[in-house]
Amino acid sequence: MVLPAGLVAEKAAATAFANVVMGRLNSELEKKYQMWRNIERESTSLQTDLGILAAAVDDYQTMAAHPPRTAVARVYGEEISELTHDIEDCIERFLHRVTCKAGASRARRSAHAIRTFRIRLRFAAKMKEFRNRVATARERALNASLLLADGVQAQPTYNETAQQVSYAQDPVGIADATRELLALLGIEPNEDEVEGTSTTGAAAQLRVVAVVGFGGSGKTTLAKAVYDIVQKEGALRCVWVDGHLLDYKGANGVVKHIQDEISLGQVSSATSPTEYHEDRYLIVIDDIKEKHLMHWNTVRNAFRDNGRIIVTTATQSVANRCCNYPREEDRCTFGYVYSMKTLGEEDSRKIALMGRCSPDLVLGAAKLLKKCGGLPLALCSVACELSCEKVLTGKLCNKLCNDMGTYLEREDKPNFARLRGVLRENYTSLPDYTVRACLLYLGIFPMDHPLRKNVITRRWLAEGYARHHEGLHQILADETFKTFINRNIILPVVPISSNTEKTWKAHGIMHAFMLHKSMSKKFIMPFGSQHKKVRHFFIHDSNGGSSRTMPDIDLSRVRSLTVIGNAGGAISNFEKYKLTRVLDLEGCIDVKDYHLKDICNLWNLRYLSLGSNITRIPKEIAQLKLLETLDVSKTRVNVLPVEAIGLPCLIHLIGKFKLQDQVKTERLPKECMLETVKGFVADKGQGLLLLMDYMKRLNKVKIWCDSEKTEQGQVDMNNHLSKAIQRYIETPMGEDNVRSLSLYFQGLPQGTLSALDQVCQHYSLRAPHMYHLSSLKLHGNSNSATLPKFVALFRDLTKLSISTTLSVTQHLLSVLGRMSVLLYLKITANSIDDGFIIQVGMFRSLHRLSLVLKVVGTTVLTIEDGAWPEIISLQIICKDLVGLSGVEIMSLRELKEITLHPDVDEETRNVWEAVARNHHNRPNVLAIAGDLEETPTAVEKEPPATRCAMSAEVEAESNATAPIKSGHVVSFAKEALVLGAEQLQEVAPSATC
Repeated sequence: MVLPAGLVAEKAAATAFANVVMGRLNSELEKKYQMWRNIERESTSLQTDLGILAAAVDDYQTMAAHPPRTAVARVYGEEISELTHDIEDCIERFLHRVTCKAGASRARRSAHAIRTFRIRLRFAAKMKEFRNRVATARERALNASLLLADGVQAQPTYNETAQQVSYAQDPVGIADATRELLALLGIEPNEDEVEGTSTTGAAAQLRVVAVVGFGGSGKTTLAKAVYDIVQKEGALRCVWVDGHLLDYKGANGVVKHIQDEISLGQVSSATSPTEYHEDRYLIVIDDIKEKHLMHWNTVRNAFRDNGRIIVTTATQSVANRCCNYPREEDRCTFGYVYSMKTLGEEDSRKIALMGRCSPDLVLGAAKLLKKCGGLPLALCSVACELSCEKVLTGKLCNKLCNDMGTYLEREDKPNFARLRGVLRENYTSLPDYTVRACLLYLGIFPMDHPLRKNVITRRWLAEGYARHHEGLHQILADETFKTFINRNIILPVVPISSNTEKTWKAHGIMHAFMLHKSMSKKFIMPFGSQHKKVRHFFIHDSNGGSSRTMPDIDLSRVRSLTVIGNAGGAISNFEKYKLTRVLDLEGCIDVKDYHLKDICNLWNLRYLSLGSNITRIPKEIAQLKLLETLDVSKTRVNVLPVEAIGLPCLIHLIGKFKLQDQVKTERLPKECMLETVKGFVADKGQGLLLLMDYMKRLNKVKIWCDSEKTEQGQVDMNNHLSKAIQRYIETPMGEDNVRSLSLYFQGLPQGTLSALDQVCQHYSLRAPHMYHLSSLKLHGNSNSATLPKFVALFRDLTKLSISTTLSVTQHLLSVLGRMSVLLYLKITANSIDDGFIIQVGMFRSLHRLSLVLKVVGTTVLTIEDGAWPEIISLQIICKDLVGLSGVEIMSLRELKEITLHPDVDEETRNVWEAVARNHHNRPNVLAIAGDLEETPTAVEKEPPATRCAMSAEVEAESNATAPIKSGHVVSFAKEALVLGAEQLQEVAPSATC
């Protein structure tokens, strides 16, 4: 049964708060304030009361979900939320005011305790007041539970009721997808297949296609369309099974049900099945969930001889699991993940506007269609609502767009009932309060705003929404983000598997839903709202920042301020943001240097990002003792004070800066928490060398090499850089096996970078296997003999990117081929001498190969007989590519994705698409331009037939472990997505490396 969202969230809120926040207070009292026994007793009692209240709400929410209870549930949810926020705010103020400076003498600590005696007394009184409030709330919840429990019978919810889905005679936008799905199943022979390459005629084979997508994306409609075609033609015996049958029949019961249906099934066509299709069958299992995976092996093995199975699911990991299974030598077994693509603008208008296309409607509905995000169920809901109007105008469409969030919550809007059920299920089925809070938190950003994984997870950590009782906060944040990917709640901006960890966007209609829910809960609000207590303020445009602070707005309770555009009155007085943890001002255009004085007084600040009008960071930043992330990458700051490095809690430092000439590490704290520094500008000064030795926990470093004016300055820079690199890579990696180094030396004259040679010389005098990196990026021209030796130092390298304006030699490739755990390799160069050759026993772990070349010969990639590499994604980015250029993709058995330059000629593109269709995995053929590590932009180009969508089992940013292989990923697209980035830089045609 789907439980009321408010109760689920707030019950979990009380539980999480009791376990984490109160636990933190108790640990502080135990460590430092044992003499305050009354406070300790009060906090223990408060924790117990919160737990009982959470249990009472838990009992209450398991009763029937009658509509009248919604208001009661909302009241209890708001009360618990208010209590937890009040207690947390009080605790943070208390701990800040009574905590003595670390390392203080005993006399200083005693004097501090005397000075804060009155504060402790006031806090004790507050704790008693909170305990009384919790006890009262608990009593009300228990009484309400007893009164409503008598005689209440559980009612079936949206998910428990068998839904009779009505299918349109000709659903919009699925014709191409239907043909593709039939081809993937091997039911409809491919016209491009030639003798000897087709897999449809295999004697004994199992084919599984998992259709995956967000709820309401048309998975069932597509599966039903294929089912109806096959059944009508009489080609196969067909059985349709609802996934919920697995809940009460189990695997054996469902297998028996299918077997009975097959044996009794009668083909509807007048013609008998041909001999080719005899004893074959199509099974559709609609809506498989994660809980059903325990039954999957039993069902699959029962029909593995010559079966065709379609499963639909909303979860990416479930789709991957259904399509990944051992391939026996004597059987041809294939699995494909078919990722649903949202509808295009034309099809969206056809559904939502019921075929009408007057200029007024097209203009007025543009924003509405954008919010629907091409989701068929959302578009159908809009069409039903608009059809109730006597006269349809653009103004009505615009009004519906503004009211969409409200309609998705209101029970009296039956046209949105199914869509509302899907969105609520996505929300309420999330694991716990922390994950739901993280989802609501995404509403802070505009719908089309690219969400960078690292930025989002660091903000969650700073806010305290990724709390783990054992301190595994970062792991919890990463798993939460992965959960949203897995459920298709957030989508990749660039659907290329080697770039999937970069940027994401929220699903359009889900964004509208969670924004309205979070605002109705007063969780986030636009700045200038009249609500007194709001946790998170945001400003999305230049007009939104013009509001002035209202007298009744309590800014001291605000936990975050996010500005995109002009901040206006929101930054008029930073001193009022007393408990603020996050200031995201990266997109703010009117924060100036003088604002930083007040910002540096925000003692509770954990995350700070600044915009383009900031030119310097003051030394007063040392006052931000709790700051964890400092992002100055969008500023004009080029010199960073050493006080920033010395912040005791700083973990991530983002920007491009030099250090002050005189760095005195003895003035810094003994322990440095920094893990990420992106990054330093290396020069003749010793600051980088000294700090690299000081920062013991670093696992991600980016360094730019600066060209010095004098020869001696260049020598000093190389000496300091080589020693800094040695100290960084000599430290063994931790349990997560993550350490990355990025070196950018494009600005140096060729041959002036000797730091890499010095590191190699130092290595020759040491025992082997002493250097440790998991990821390495080298951008620039180095000595042709140095690069292979330097790369060979790192035996545990899993990700390597080399960018040069020279040509790559076979000697370098032979070194790379012997790297036993290398998963991702990217080479950006003028050309590769004699092409990229994969010999037997070389590149045995390589999953993704990207070649960005200026010039290609007749053979780009050669795979020797017996090599059989495990490459999943192949990118050959060269606009002068002609035909296949010697690439035998049939030798790449695991290939799922091919990427070409968008400017390759049409004949070449057609050849690649044809050979891809003949491959047993039917890999996608995509088009991109330039460096995927830069932010891509759309390129208007006639694309190929399919596109790739993101698997939930994505390559981790560290690339420390191999990604789980997923099946083939395709989508609805009539046209594939074509992407572009910065153009390839001009390179010297004759140089070699």
